[in-house]
Amino acid sequence: QGLTLSTVVQAAWALLLSRYSGEQDVVFGATVSGRPAALAGADRMVGLFINTLPVRAQLAPQAEVLPWLRQFQAELAEARQYEYSPLVDVQGWSEVSRDRPLFETILVFENYPVEELREALAGQSGGLEVRDVRAFEQTNYPLTLISGPGHALNLKVSYDRARFDDASVRRLLGHLRTLLSGIASAALSPGRRLSDLPLLTEAEQRELAAWNATAASLPGADLCLHTLFEQQVARTPDAIALIAEIARPDGAPASVQLTYAELDA
Repeated sequence: QGLTLSTVVQAAWALLLSRYSGEQDVVFGATVSGRPAALAGADRMVGLFINTLPVRAQLAPQAEVLPWLRQFQAELAEARQYEYSPLVDVQGWSEVSRDRPLFETILVFENYPVEELREALAGQSGGLEVRDVRAFEQTNYPLTLISGPGHALNLKVSYDRARFDDASVRRLLGHLRTLLSGIASAALSPGRRLSDLPLLTEAEQRELAAWNATAASLPGADLCLHTLFEQQVARTPDAIALIAEIARPDGAPASVQLTYAELDA
């Protein structure tokens, strides 16, 4: 469909935030390398160019999945020409006051060709080998999704345990996986809408179905409403059946109460 894996992951994250918050307009942070292809000599410059910038996604539930993904990718590509912008400047340009964060979750898409490099070196002589690649990363944000390609799509979440418990994050990853699978299925079913993409895992769907299996036979289910009311009148004739606010002739409000016997009469 002409979509990059990075676009799909960012779209799924935006959908997750939208479903969790109930908002159709969400913002999250995304890291960028700061080394665009248009920057002459970028591959020979030493230093950390990485930057984190806000990504805004607007998700109308009735929007078709594939056209929305293509539009979202076009917006991401458009924003790349500004990836050098300091976050403090972006905050000033926005309508968000400086005492509020632009976002509280960030997404890091790491497209390091470690596997390809390892396989390429394996066929060469000289003893050069890449192995046991590790990294320790920490951010100042309460929730960070780190993703990248490999033999499979890797997803890792780091989080502030003062704000999230382990079980909640495991559910979050399950929901993210469900959304990613839904997006993949939508590529084979043109016309699907964002609202059609499932969020709950299969286990949660079964659990929800069990919770909603509340059908039961009730006494008097074969009787009409007025007959049921007459039976209640016989049981509690003096109990209050109706409380209503009415307007008196002078316009002042007045409260009226009727017992079951009075209402029946």
